[in-house]
Amino acid sequence: MKPKHGRSAVWLLLPFIGLFNFQLRGQPRQISPDDNSDWWSITGPAGDGEVGTTQNREIADANFQILGVDLREDAIARLEKRLGKTPIVARGDGGESREQACYRSPQEEPPTFLIAEEGEVNYAFYLFNDETRWNGRELCTRSGQVSREAHTASGLHLGQTPEQVIKILGKPSRRTPNELSYVFEVKKGTAPDALARCRSQHPELSGTEIPENCATYDLTVFIRARFAHAKLVYLVVSTTETT
Repeated sequence: MKPKHGRSAVWLLLPFIGLFNFQLRGQPRQISPDDNSDWWSITGPAGDGEVGTTQNREIADANFQILGVDLREDAIARLEKRLGKTPIVARGDGGESREQACYRSPQEEPPTFLIAEEGEVNYAFYLFNDETRWNGRELCTRSGQVSREAHTASGLHLGQTPEQVIKILGKPSRRTPNELSYVFEVKKGTAPDALARCRSQHPELSGTEIPENCATYDLTVFIRARFAHAKLVYLVVSTTETT
């Protein structure tokens, strides 16, 4: 099971926002659509697997912020603004299409990687120091701001024990000897400016259809933490908004 929920009911604003960001960034470098060497991506086929029981609770905004950047949306553009331009890699197609911006520490061995990813309906960021190769790894831009010390505003960082992660995020949806998985889902009210954009972009919707299609959305958050020798070596935080 992939950590993607409600894919058939994409939030109406996402296609417009995604197109706008694509036009600003320009043409990404296309890895073969059939390439799934990015083993760390949960948006591609590697995202298959058990994720556990969905929890109906919200976690702190600080869990989505790393290096002072909130990556819940416009993840690539926001990370580029902080760390500088980097080649954008595109791979996959349909529901598994994804664009990725990769940065790595300049001198550490093994290097630490920080990657922002935008899928069809989700945004995600990854922090890991696994040396396993993938196609496009050589395009990762070196940045002195990326290191083993990089952490979310909530305090999540590589090297932590499972107990330290649980102290920050609470009880996991699923726990195995080397992995913690979290799935959170809550219904949220659409911000006034986004609701106004929805109205203007969809004049075909009647007054009664606007609340049904735009006024609220479901926020799904997926977090996976992997450990080696009881130390955190891989972290992904992904958000999906659907109506």
